[in-house]
This record gives sequence, C-alpha cells and structure tokens, in this order.
Amino acid sequence: MKIKCASCGADLDDKSVIFECPKCNKKIARCNKCRKLNIKYTCACGFEGP
Repeated sequence: MKIKCASCGADLDDKSVIFECPKCNKKIARCNKCRKLNIKYTCACGFEGP
C-alpha cells in the first residue's frame, strides 16, 4: 500500500515528510505542496494540524 498525502491524497516524492501524530503517534504523510501552502490535515484520531 502506497502512502499518500494526508491533505490532498497525492503520491509522495523526495520532498515529502512522514511524521507521527502528536496525539496518537500514528504516521502522517504530507506532500511538499501542502506543507508549503499550510493546507490542514486531519489524523484518524481527530487531531488537526496546519
């Protein structure tokens, strides 16, 4: 299973990041575009981040 951006669903590239949710420690992936534009993401636990 490919990991996709939590904000837009795009495939990840070499500028993307994967980090742990501060609330539940589940892995969250973000593409470079969504990170730069500060697009919100929501973890499965309900945590929202910029």
